[in-house]
Amino acid sequence: MLATDVQVVSYVRKAALESNEPGREFGWIPELAPHLGHIVATDPGGCWAAEIGGLVVGYAQAIVRGDIWFLSQLFVQPEVHALGVGQELLRCAMDYGRERASRVFSVVSSISPAAQSLYMRNGMYPIGIGYRMSGPIEPFTTLPEPDGNRKKIVDCSGWQDRMAELDAQVFGAERREDHEMYLRRHVGSDATSASFGLTRDGEFAGYAYVEDGGRIAPIAAREPTDQLPLLRMCAEWLHERDVTDGRMWITSLNPTMMRAALDAGWRIGSWSFLLTSEPFGQFDRYHPSGGLLL
Repeated sequence: MLATDVQVVSYVRKAALESNEPGREFGWIPELAPHLGHIVATDPGGCWAAEIGGLVVGYAQAIVRGDIWFLSQLFVQPEVHALGVGQELLRCAMDYGRERASRVFSVVSSISPAAQSLYMRNGMYPIGIGYRMSGPIEPFTTLPEPDGNRKKIVDCSGWQDRMAELDAQVFGAERREDHEMYLRRHVGSDATSASFGLTRDGEFAGYAYVEDGGRIAPIAAREPTDQLPLLRMCAEWLHERDVTDGRMWITSLNPTMMRAALDAGWRIGSWSFLLTSEPFGQFDRYHPSGGLLL
């Protein structure tokens, strides 16, 4: 898969998702293109496209961070499911992980029984559910503020080393290249996102990102409850910009974030499943960006 394939495969993704959930329309999402392009740039060996007669009918994108391999995307045009395209794409993507000596193989799967069967046949099994949720921002502005021993940091761009150390603890590997992508998006007068950090007695306690479209993620914290003041910072930033509603992908492994969303009146739109060959990370204090896990 090449960078020039990114726009094309977005339509394969749309067709595959709509096949999984009949009656629900998925838009072609231009905002996803930078994330897909980022994966092509950081992990070209994990990105594959399938063609039949020169027509792209499927693609896979996998990242490797430390010894963790994660399949960020695998979608196949519904009309060619019976041809084994998905299995071959998965094999190519997993070979990339094996070449990088990955210990963990993981994926966020749709609700499709065929998809889950494919991943389980390849050694990945469910450990949690991810809920796509949305709701009002304002209730989050009343969450706990940083206490006397904690303080807010606006713009995390100068804290890469401490963020990398925190990621190694809560995700299981450093993710410097992914932070560079997020941080680039809130530099300059046309910034569309922001980052926040939290310190306790001078030690880095957590970070959070938020986008002006209402998307809040990722968030990582040393302690589960440290996610709440970070969530409040994001909500206040959105509230100041007259953004009334937000969205997050919250895993069942993170009761702190799930409880905050439900208490705020957020609703579940759909769900997916986190599968892995073995446990990794601390998802009770790590709130991913979604199925891409960036």
